[in-house]
Amino acid sequence: MVDALVKKPGLIKMRGIETGLRKGRGFSKLELAEVGLTIAEARKLGLPVDPRRRSKHEWNVKILQEYLESLKKS
Repeated sequence: MVDALVKKPGLIKMRGIETGLRKGRGFSKLELAEVGLTIAEARKLGLPVDPRRRSKHEWNVKILQEYLESLKKS
């Protein structure tokens, strides 16, 4: 199973300092489109999809590309 990573919310007491990454609910539509997948295709592959997310993180695109390449090799 492949997990999406998203940024942790910046807390007021941290004054917007980036506190790292956390496991997300799924990949966004933009991240899936970047690697050429639709939401339906991603769900058939067992990838988690979060249709509410509107952001695109390059590290998630890289994770998806590596996952698709590993599927093609096997």
